[in-house]
Amino acid sequence: MSILENILVIDDEIQIRRLLKISLENSGYKVFEAENAKNGLQELVNSRSSLVLLDLGLPDEDGLNLLKKIRDFSDVPVIILSVRNSENDIISALDSGADDYITKPFNTGELLARIRASL
Repeated sequence: MSILENILVIDDEIQIRRLLKISLENSGYKVFEAENAKNGLQELVNSRSSLVLLDLGLPDEDGLNLLKKIRDFSDVPVIILSVRNSENDIISALDSGADDYITKPFNTGELLARIRASL
């Protein structure tokens, strides 16, 4: 199986990162990980990722702030993965530059389809 794209997962929950790494690598993607906003920004620059999966509830900075920083220098597709499910949260993320929004818990098959659509 050839590598399709690099995907960066920015999420503070190690269980979510593990699940995503296994699922994405089994689908042919190369996965990079970061547990907070600071490391996520550095990893995005270093990994040349084709897509970012971003949690909004990061320990060092709100994910919306990180999204805005990413948009200052990159148009990489960003899919939000968050437990926040209010209409206002979803609208704020999309208006801030997110390409898609999925609430946790999520279906892995749906996530993979949304990744393919974003790429």
